[in-house]
Amino acid sequence: MVGKKKIPLLLFFQDPPEYANPLSRAPLTLRPARRRSCFATLPIGGKLQRSSPRRIGSAKTKDFSAYKKFLLLFAAAVAITLTATSCKRGENSKDSKEVPIATWLSQGITEPPVKEIQIEENLPKDAFPLAGTVSHHLLAGICIDQWFKTLADARKVETFFIISPSHYGLSTQEWSLCECEWNAGKYGLVKTDKKTEMQLAKTLCVEYDRNAYRIEHGFSTLMPYIAKYFPKAKVCTVALNGEPPLKQSQAQALTQALSPYFTEENSKKNFLLISTDFSHHGDLNDTQKKDSYSRKFFQSPAKEKWFFCVCDNRQGMYVLSNIFCKDQDKKIGGQKKFSVLYHTNSFELSGEGGDDITSYFFTFMY
Repeated sequence: MVGKKKIPLLLFFQDPPEYANPLSRAPLTLRPARRRSCFATLPIGGKLQRSSPRRIGSAKTKDFSAYKKFLLLFAAAVAITLTATSCKRGENSKDSKEVPIATWLSQGITEPPVKEIQIEENLPKDAFPLAGTVSHHLLAGICIDQWFKTLADARKVETFFIISPSHYGLSTQEWSLCECEWNAGKYGLVKTDKKTEMQLAKTLCVEYDRNAYRIEHGFSTLMPYIAKYFPKAKVCTVALNGEPPLKQSQAQALTQALSPYFTEENSKKNFLLISTDFSHHGDLNDTQKKDSYSRKFFQSPAKEKWFFCVCDNRQGMYVLSNIFCKDQDKKIGGQKKFSVLYHTNSFELSGEGGDDITSYFFTFMY
């Protein structure tokens, strides 16, 4: 799909298939904690989640024998990462400064050719974006690029606070943080805002968890675009369980930890980026139905409407809505609006996979 280069399957490895329409669940379903943090006392029992071996945009399941080599390599990579020593909170250890994490661009991969998508709604010229949603699938690279370009035209950003689902079950804690660097190829390195990441880790009572970052496309897909359009910006990243059901105590704790960075003054230099894809694994009718629920939030954002978002980063949407959509808060909350730059899906972009669609909303809150 990208010319003569062979794309590693891992690049398009699908998000975990344990996805359900949250509207069919109780709004706030509490579940036993699987990872250790200051909110959980159960022993660590993290199991590696099984993900679909199919590519985005391909409805046909391939012969599994073709994936044996890949699966063995993946298992070996996981075994190696799990034996590595995680960098401790507040330590400038050598582990925290390992070789920068590879991105698609540093590996010589290019964005796949897809159908041209028309912009749905331009960001108003006088708007100052505070937060937004972006896909972490390179299939939607053309939209990711335009989203970052639009943001760069609207404002400067010193630090991107990125919340991403933790894929593949590699996180060992409620939230995974790390002082990492990403290799963005010709655009250089994207570095962590060390002081902020350390403060956030202390607030959340977690240690750095680099293992969860090594193959996390929720971050690595976006880094070349950040380096391209915001070459001086740094990042503060949090990986978490974003699938339903939502653990409210966990989501609320993250909201409280991040809120100080998004006061009226701090929002001038910081940006909250929710790395997320929306409807998963449905046909066109199912995808359109789920996306109609998600659009309710974007059409009329409110603190309690995060629940309408059918996506793989529910905790991230909870944080966004609870920080910026507080009622009667003139400083940072109050009435906010969304601009939907793009709304598309894997089938529209690729023309393939009509019964296994992932949808995307590229939005700005201002």
